[in-house]
Amino acid sequence: MKLATYFRSVCKDDVRFFKGDLKTFAARLLLEEFFYGEVDSQNLFKPEVNDAAQKFYRYEKSLLEFIKTGKNSLLEFMGEEDFFYEYSLKKIHRRFKDEDFPTFDIICVNSLFTFYFDETVRTINYAKKFLADGGKIFVGGVAATLVPKFFEEATGIKPHEGLLDKPDDLGKQDDVIIDTLPPDYSILDEIDYKYPAADAYLTYTTRGCIRKCTFCAVSRLEPEYKDHVKIFEQLKHTENQFGAKRNLLLMDNNVLASKKFDEIIDEIKACGFGKGANYLPPDEYAITLKNLREAFNDRAYLKKMIHLYDELERKLPENLAGEFYLRREEKFLLSVSSATKEKIFELDEFVRPLFEKYFKHKNLVRYVDFNQGLDARLLDEKKMARLAELNIHPMRIAFDHIEQREIYERAIRLAAKYGVRDLSNYLLYNFFDTPEDFYNRLRINIDLCEELDVAIYSFPMKYCPIDDRKFFRNRDYIGRHWNKKFIRAIQAIINATKGKVGRGREFFEKAFGKNLDEFKELLYMPETFIIYRMRYEETLTETWREKFLALDDDERTLAKKIIEANKFSDKDIGDLESEKIRELLEFYKIRR
Repeated sequence: MKLATYFRSVCKDDVRFFKGDLKTFAARLLLEEFFYGEVDSQNLFKPEVNDAAQKFYRYEKSLLEFIKTGKNSLLEFMGEEDFFYEYSLKKIHRRFKDEDFPTFDIICVNSLFTFYFDETVRTINYAKKFLADGGKIFVGGVAATLVPKFFEEATGIKPHEGLLDKPDDLGKQDDVIIDTLPPDYSILDEIDYKYPAADAYLTYTTRGCIRKCTFCAVSRLEPEYKDHVKIFEQLKHTENQFGAKRNLLLMDNNVLASKKFDEIIDEIKACGFGKGANYLPPDEYAITLKNLREAFNDRAYLKKMIHLYDELERKLPENLAGEFYLRREEKFLLSVSSATKEKIFELDEFVRPLFEKYFKHKNLVRYVDFNQGLDARLLDEKKMARLAELNIHPMRIAFDHIEQREIYERAIRLAAKYGVRDLSNYLLYNFFDTPEDFYNRLRINIDLCEELDVAIYSFPMKYCPIDDRKFFRNRDYIGRHWNKKFIRAIQAIINATKGKVGRGREFFEKAFGKNLDEFKELLYMPETFIIYRMRYEETLTETWREKFLALDDDERTLAKKIIEANKFSDKDIGDLESEKIRELLEFYKIRR
């Protein structure tokens, strides 16, 4: 989003954002050529809609699929008089097959987690097909910073490491520091995917962290701790250009370490996020129209306007909805592919009163979310009192080690004392902890919820190393106290709970067991019986339990060793002498 601001607003370039399968992106670019005429690297979006766009916009999905597959049955809607269009589409399909795509002068590829390494490398190498002669690809982000030499080996491109926090980071002859720019929120409307935090200001009030935790990458991603990154002007710019956002999502890695913590709290309050803060959602129609008139990212706002039209149509009474549909059809405003700004402006006189009447907004509570968590070791009475001056929801605190129990509990009690009752908790596991430690930390949260009448939602997070060539590109690492079966059991439970563990004791004990003995039994239980607990617990699960308990000590030791390896094929267990163990292991072959 900051790159988009830099290239669009500073360099005055056309900018395009894409998330997803690049083959779909290629087909989309080629279809735009069909709809808008030839597209070149200097002008990748032409709003002049030709006859093809107006005639075939209803068949956009079929046309995209035809470009990718070349199946003639997808063009059955065309008549004999459409020979020229059919010929053009077949020519475009051949270009797709030949990977002759429209090109860009600069392509930036963002990398996320290292375990997406192979997928990211495929993306980078495929993106080269969109590069104009003399153009350049930049690769950056988290994974590229952590394992740059592996990306260079796999792609031939030397990644940018770290933040874009120096002038001339991308080789441009200017003194602009990209990391200080406000994000361009309009790019989120260019794609179909909807980010959960789209209605939030995304920013930082600090950078880096004073800690050097061995399991954490922040010290390499943001090595310099910055006490205060001011946000007031950035939020004001966002409000003016894109409309006010409801929430404030802060991605600080350790805000409590800042010597300017009081200034940060004061600034957040000045931005409208103090205790009891609320806001009235902005007029999205007016913002969209304004940005179209100013030619600010036409691609995004044409798409946004069609989405708003669709939303309005669903709200209208039947007679008005019918009239609105006909007016849209008359001006080719039923689809982005055939829409033009000029037709949108012509329809404004009819549409604006409808938006004003049928889009009534209510005041909504605003929240502040320190999304990366707060350091319990640095939380004291004074800082908690200041945090309580904000509409903080949820308050996120990590509980990574059982040895930090006293520190963690003190932080939770301070939050409850100052009226912060919605909490979120990150739990690292598969590091140096034991499964028993993991269970006990979850159990402590359940006990605290009941004692303090707070809600703590725990998010278990599996440790994966990034310095080991065997493991940085996958999720296969097994900690010293864990094994494959235990990891799979935890993942099966977490999948059933949608990744989080809530406050209810009954729910927790059903998911993880009433005590350590029940939890350990779950770890050894067949995965299918964990996932489909209610279906099997009184039938096959009980039979499995009886056979497990019927083993003698030596048999149980051997059975556990096999179960912990989580391999149950005939090849893996076929040579076992014990019939009792073989019968037990048959339960582990049961699938959905």
